[in-house]
Amino acid sequence: MMSYRGHDKPRQILYQSLAKDMLHHAWILAGDKGLGKAAFAQQAAHFLLNSRNQPTSFSEIQDDEAGHLLAAGSHPDFRLLRRGPKSDKEEKKARDNGLDALEEHELARNIKVDQIRALQPLFQNQASISEYRVVVIDAADDLERAGANAILKNLEEPPKNTIFFLISHMPDRLLPTIRSRCQMLRFEALSADDMRIVLKSAAPKLGETDLDALVLAGEGSPGRALQYAEVGLAELEGIARAIIKSGDRDNSLKSELARKLALKAAMPRYRAFLERAPSLIGEQIKGSQLACSLQAIEKWREASDLANMALPKALDSQAVIFRLGSLMGDLFQGNQKE
Repeated sequence: MMSYRGHDKPRQILYQSLAKDMLHHAWILAGDKGLGKAAFAQQAAHFLLNSRNQPTSFSEIQDDEAGHLLAAGSHPDFRLLRRGPKSDKEEKKARDNGLDALEEHELARNIKVDQIRALQPLFQNQASISEYRVVVIDAADDLERAGANAILKNLEEPPKNTIFFLISHMPDRLLPTIRSRCQMLRFEALSADDMRIVLKSAAPKLGETDLDALVLAGEGSPGRALQYAEVGLAELEGIARAIIKSGDRDNSLKSELARKLALKAAMPRYRAFLERAPSLIGEQIKGSQLACSLQAIEKWREASDLANMALPKALDSQAVIFRLGSLMGDLFQGNQKE
């Protein structure tokens, strides 16, 4: 489970609301993807479902009845709503291996209205074994329109002792009526120190070099960094930084990078590198005398546009990577001029 480490302010707000008997019935957990909002929601759910035992803080060690039931997915007072399987084939895979076994392309596009309707029996009676009932929607951004309207009815007339946590990566896109009925908890990027602690805990086999690279690449988002770790982005970033450092005048590093990302099997790495490359260029500009250079900013803009267009327009991957490498190499020349 992703740690919620570093998110002291949201946690403190929740504690204080409960202590003052002013706990709001609905919360939007807002912030960039990968910051640990889902883990925070899980910890908050455990905290509330265990409230009869009067816990004083969130706990990552959930060795109690509420924790065991949550881990088994069978707590009668808890519901987690996520996008389900796309078709019967994926449904069977999810039944056999769990929903987490499905890849992005195997999931439905939205959280369906039927999933919201299936919550209603939960609200018809009092909580079974806890003081509260908790519903987590991960993510509220994925609700189809009818589903958003259906959950709105529950937010307008909240069932007694029921707490909703709506995870949102883009809260401004939620229905204004939903936002108006929720308290907003904002999650900020983690510090480098907190990133290291979270990543070491989640991926203890990471070497120090890869860890350093992923802390930088994650830009305060442990989830993003771990996705990068899964596809081996640290190696690619090392080559990219070598291009920036040396200029790669003989194009050997650019060619190596293009070769590693051109094969069909490398598509996850290619996607990750497209996401990372503009940020890498931006970091270099901010950290050098190029910050005020319009020419350098245009390099970043071109890299961003190219990375955004590459997949939708099915551009040749080798040509895209080689051009991104060239833009990185140009940063070396810019620094030399300075």
